[in-house]
Amino acid sequence: MFRQEDYAKASVTELLQKLQHGETRAAALTEFALAIIAEREPALNAITWLYADEARQAAIASDEKRRRGHPCGRLEGIPLLVKDNIDVAGWPTTAGSKALLGIIADHDAPLVKRLREEGAILLGKTAMHELAAGITGASSLSGYTHNAYRPGYNPGGSSSGSAVAVAAGYVPFAVGTDTAGSVRIPAAFNLLYGLRPTRGSVPMAGIVPLSPTQDIAGPLVRHAKDLRWVTEVMTGKSFPLRGETLRIGWLDSAFNDISDTSRNKMRAAVQNIGAEVVMVGVTSLDSLAEAANIIAYEFAESLNAFLSARPQASFTSLQEIVAANIHHPQLDAVFRARAEHAGTNSPEYRGVQQRQRDFYNLLKALFADHDINLLAYPVMRHPPVKHGETQTGSNALFAATSGAPALTFPVGFDEQGFPLGLELLALRDREDLLLNVFLKEQNGAAD
Repeated sequence: MFRQEDYAKASVTELLQKLQHGETRAAALTEFALAIIAEREPALNAITWLYADEARQAAIASDEKRRRGHPCGRLEGIPLLVKDNIDVAGWPTTAGSKALLGIIADHDAPLVKRLREEGAILLGKTAMHELAAGITGASSLSGYTHNAYRPGYNPGGSSSGSAVAVAAGYVPFAVGTDTAGSVRIPAAFNLLYGLRPTRGSVPMAGIVPLSPTQDIAGPLVRHAKDLRWVTEVMTGKSFPLRGETLRIGWLDSAFNDISDTSRNKMRAAVQNIGAEVVMVGVTSLDSLAEAANIIAYEFAESLNAFLSARPQASFTSLQEIVAANIHHPQLDAVFRARAEHAGTNSPEYRGVQQRQRDFYNLLKALFADHDINLLAYPVMRHPPVKHGETQTGSNALFAATSGAPALTFPVGFDEQGFPLGLELLALRDREDLLLNVFLKEQNGAAD
């Protein structure tokens, strides 16, 4: 008998096999998910909006589809949670902010439509760092989400609830968005796999923007065997096996703040992949990536456009939100600075756009000079901080500002018991290389 405790640890692939063979039903998986959420919320504070009855109805319809022998989607019957900045028809789109209360989506975002068409059972929406503008999970709407392994500590952000929901066994797969590490940082802090796809590869309409240039949706999963499957669903692309030999560059300077014990664990994880490892001694990537970060120029303007298009919105601009002073205190400085920023009409904006192009060209040259096709580094150099403290030490801008895909995967725990995550970066449109890293696990799932 397939039990709730089995569901909480299972992969998407395993659940699909159980459903296909009649060993469980979508209705049963949905009840397992709702029961676990009831047990662990609100202690983890990972869920903002839950629609149990709607999920149950969708699960019954999915089971009936299987019973009648109708064609099933690639996620048929799989419980799913999506981040609260993504439109789901009839549900609030609040993006972790009291200022957006009252906004109800008229339509599914194209990404949600795609997930529904593939048979996913949407349970609700996950808590997030307010307006996606940070990495600690601070929200005026829901407070702080707790790290799944260390309550009271940063779960990472801004896709905080999506990561914690997967780590806590609510769902095997959740959707987040990543603008400066918002999928990969919470993946690292909660022992998950988190993928940022190539810029532009996932439809972003119907998602509250932070920076249209850098925004991209991505998956968070517990099991490597699920990565290829869910990424192909989200992007609408296929990632065939090419048989290309992996050569991984070890970005030595990115490990300077990492303890010897953690560094050794990360090095062993790279070596276990079975690829050739090449030392890369470049020291300026972090400062160049920071200089290419375009969020400050796009945040206010893109949010204002989103709000102005929503008649239900109580505010039409970031400036109005700041004036109302209902945002989370931790967001005050960044909101005030962004509200008064020169924006995209400034000559400086064009300069940052050029720096992004230059940075990606630098990465291409780095890969060519060292004859590598992946680059390894810790997504976070510093462990999770306590709630209310400032989180530092991110390397996530390497992928965000270059538009390149990157995958964070779990490495274990550091000496203090905090989760560790290592990131692999590929050049644009080479997600296949990232997905091939864990090919053994994926093949094992199919046996």
